[in-house]
Amino acid sequence: MQNTIRNSEFKSEIDKILNLPVTKTEIAEYYSQNCKKGDLKIGLEYERISLDSRSYENANYRFLSEIIKNFALINDWEIIYDSDTIIGAKDGFNSISLEPGGQFEISLEPKTGLDDILENLDHYKRQIDKLGEYYNIAFLPYGINPKTTYPNIDIVKKQRYEIMADYLPRIGKLAPVMMRETAGVQVNFDYISEDDAILKLKTAAYMSPFITGFYANSPIRGNQLTKYKSFRALAWKYTGYNRCNLFYQNLINPRMGQGFEDYIDAIIDVPMLYIIRDGRMIELMGKLTFREFMQNGYMNWSATLDDYILHSSLTFPDVRLKNCIEIRNHDTQGIINALSVCALYKGILYSKNTMFETIDLLKHLNYEDLEIMGINSAKFGLDYMVDKLKMTASDVAKRLFEISRKNLPDTEKDYLDKPIWLLENRKCIADLMLEKGVSDTISLCNYLSSL
Repeated sequence: MQNTIRNSEFKSEIDKILNLPVTKTEIAEYYSQNCKKGDLKIGLEYERISLDSRSYENANYRFLSEIIKNFALINDWEIIYDSDTIIGAKDGFNSISLEPGGQFEISLEPKTGLDDILENLDHYKRQIDKLGEYYNIAFLPYGINPKTTYPNIDIVKKQRYEIMADYLPRIGKLAPVMMRETAGVQVNFDYISEDDAILKLKTAAYMSPFITGFYANSPIRGNQLTKYKSFRALAWKYTGYNRCNLFYQNLINPRMGQGFEDYIDAIIDVPMLYIIRDGRMIELMGKLTFREFMQNGYMNWSATLDDYILHSSLTFPDVRLKNCIEIRNHDTQGIINALSVCALYKGILYSKNTMFETIDLLKHLNYEDLEIMGINSAKFGLDYMVDKLKMTASDVAKRLFEISRKNLPDTEKDYLDKPIWLLENRKCIADLMLEKGVSDTISLCNYLSSL
């Protein structure tokens, strides 16, 4: 087979040799090269809280690493290390990994059909659960550790996590909660062009507070009820105002001519955490933004495209642009509810008409409205008014699910039946457990095991 190289890749290599900084045009070209052709796929990243099934305290890393080793042996997967620390295992596009507080993630190869995603997720989940039973570890489909709080949760010894744990609390008072305690569902969607990517990004950003509110699933923390239906969402709101939430304001408010550079402009104004040179992490800890790195360099180093890709992965907006559109603002769920998250966005994001219909519904909301409603959703779920729309948040969410359902194939519409039924009764996920009198860790675990 003849070797080929794109002009942009060749130029990037020349820039490295000459120590020339990457440009915004080159970064935009990176995104353009990730536009997909053919069948558009959906990826799912599914986290759960790892608990000792006897004490309900956070699980011990030693047992989690044994689960990973045995899982890798059973499936003939490659174990992933960070120095000497086992942090996961992988096989092609599929992987399992540990989040900073020992939360257990399953990341699946993208598929076109929701049933295929469900089959894969259920297959690996059953194996992990069975291994967990042997080590007295339970994996909880719940958005936050219900009993152990961050002072008593050790960070997994991965250098990236240790740098984040050192820096993020300086700018976000709930960053330790986010890192050590929370678990979420992330869904990933392909884009076909620059315009399509920006439209998807904007549509999902408009939807974010309402979908956060519906999938609220973390009212219990520290073994007691909090005043929030999604304490996970609250923690992410207070992890860093210029690193989380919807900080790319220029993409929210409708205007013509938006493109990749609008998103890039927001990302490069975020302070940097570290760069990698010769396999070694060079800590920056917020000393300069990526824009300043591009303009002035750091020590004898110039900014590269790889530096940008790493830096962008260390920003955590609700909706993130990478080689796909990542949507990240959901408390983790049971697997059927997790699939309903995939179904909801599939029905909306894989049709230009439904994206336009969604934006038309929400177009009167601006960036500040969405951020305020994000806080309201963390606290109230969907039990609040959206004054500009003259609707309740529950009614807005119901309309979004209805828009999605009509665009799904008939074989996938039933993934949204339960959410729409709940919304017809003005309920979010957390309301179901609260109505059952769930108020502490034991009653929560009993409730979740009964579903």
